[in-house]
Amino acid sequence: MVLAGTSASAAALINYLPAHMVLRLPDMKPVYDGFLPTSTGATIRQIDVPMIQVPTMTEVMSGTATARQDGDSPGDQFRVYEFPGMAHIDSRDAAAYYPNPCKLPISRFPLAAYMSVALNHLWQWVDKGAVPPKADRILVDRNVSNDGSLMALDEHGNARGGIRNAYVDVPVKKYGVRNEGAVPPIPNAHPFVAVRGEAAQNQLCGLAGYEMAISQVDLKKLYKDKKDYVRRVERSLDEATKQGWFLPVYRRTVVADAAAVAFQ
Repeated sequence: MVLAGTSASAAALINYLPAHMVLRLPDMKPVYDGFLPTSTGATIRQIDVPMIQVPTMTEVMSGTATARQDGDSPGDQFRVYEFPGMAHIDSRDAAAYYPNPCKLPISRFPLAAYMSVALNHLWQWVDKGAVPPKADRILVDRNVSNDGSLMALDEHGNARGGIRNAYVDVPVKKYGVRNEGAVPPIPNAHPFVAVRGEAAQNQLCGLAGYEMAISQVDLKKLYKDKKDYVRRVERSLDEATKQGWFLPVYRRTVVADAAAVAFQ
């Protein structure tokens, strides 16, 4: 059994960890076999079961992502997985973002497809003792004057480093954080936003990412045509799957996103 939490619930998970080190089942085994705090940059204490932490670009961009290093020794079984393209909150699937209350197009980056990678590695670690791979972190240059971001960005505006994926390695969009609330606020917002007002809109959008399409001129420089682009996405998925950074169950989702890209 693992305990997972995202953002505020990740904070609850972290606050529980001192109790985890004391509370035990009748056979003296721990209550939880592993932990998965996500969308948090907190520096988390060492514990006696495996843990995988998943900060997002929002935490990296805020300068709050953990500096704690991966560990394999007893009492320090720990990994940090950072996926470029991923924002603090899942604006692809959260109903409150439809219609879009934000200034910029909401990010459709599929958080589930990559959070699941971390969860899968954690399950294999606690269930079978399969030690998961280590991964590079998102690169930071701490220089906002060159590109507006603390992160080091590539020529398309996507974050460098981290666990690579098809959305940033075979790009058709720039994925950035943070988004902002629309000005003026949209008149037909989802009830979650409408009832709570402009402050709720600004909070939601500040936690979300945004995406900006690469121009058709640049697409033609990158790819021969749409068929070439989709083929490259599929090759990227094949390689990520082989390396353990993508689960086949999400392949249809990513390929469908690629197939929906318009080439003129």
